[in-house]
Amino acid sequence: MEDKFAGLKEKIDILDEDGNKIGETKTYDEVHEKGLLHLTVHVWLVNSKGQILLQKRSKYVRAYPEYFDIPAGGHVISSQNSLQGAQLETKEELGLELPESAFNFLFRVKEFYITNEGTHTENALNDVYLVNFDFNVEDFKTEHNEVTEVRFLDLEEFQKWISGAGEPLAPHEEEYKKILEYLK
Repeated sequence: MEDKFAGLKEKIDILDEDGNKIGETKTYDEVHEKGLLHLTVHVWLVNSKGQILLQKRSKYVRAYPEYFDIPAGGHVISSQNSLQGAQLETKEELGLELPESAFNFLFRVKEFYITNEGTHTENALNDVYLVNFDFNVEDFKTEHNEVTEVRFLDLEEFQKWISGAGEPLAPHEEEYKKILEYLK
């Protein structure tokens, strides 16, 4: 069986509090064991009906297995810029190859939390992108080691989920509020 964490050996740039590279790189494990600040990307997809896409995380992922989450996201490796990272994560997690012009940078949000009984510290600057495009759920070719389901929600339903009246969501409270403000 393929190692589901094989890609986690790639190097990730370490950042200072202003988001500047400090000239140091570490592996995924090192970054999260030490809680080092790094860059991630989050890509939201919205269709012309105003529905937002969510993905359900696989039971095999390290953080928040079987929770619904942002449709595509991940760590920006040291050989990439933020936009390249957004493109790669969208391709890896949803099977969509999109041009740079499809991605609209919205904002950056800092995120810090500790999971897995204190063994995983997420300390990231998340670059948040929006893709406006009409997809059918059948169009997505998800990576089953990472994503088990994708689902479109109306914004009202998404807001209910955020308040706890729905499926469990990975904790991105500040980002959820900002994306809802932007979309309304």
